[in-house]
Amino acid sequence: MNIFVRVKAAGKRRDMLEKQPWIVPGDTDAPEKLIEYLVRENVRAYNAKPVDAPFFRYLSQQELEDGEHTGKIGFGDRKNEKAQDEEEAVRNALQCFADGIYRILVNETEALPGTRFSLQEGDTVTFIRLVMLAGRRF
Repeated sequence: MNIFVRVKAAGKRRDMLEKQPWIVPGDTDAPEKLIEYLVRENVRAYNAKPVDAPFFRYLSQQELEDGEHTGKIGFGDRKNEKAQDEEEAVRNALQCFADGIYRILVNETEALPGTRFSLQEGDTVTFIRLVMLAGRRF
């Protein structure tokens, strides 16, 4: 099933990222299942990236424009040689969701932990990362 995923971080200048198309399994009927699927896919993609780009790597004009459009310009490599653990990443993401660190909206309707939803073709799923504010006095 094709859906769109976007991420919003409260308090950032560039609040909304564009919708990213994702293909998810048809049995994704709970926020926890969706989180698990997306986290596993992202960890696999991260682990597949090459460690340290070649020394003379350069970015093409198209890569610069794409990065400018999404708000991040980079070489697409990773610095950490250690592969990330899928199970640990899933546990962390599910715990953060249960603790309210981020919220999930499916077409403007909040998906709460432990509830079910029905994803349809073309739905937009928005992850809203809540920013913890801290201050100090001078």
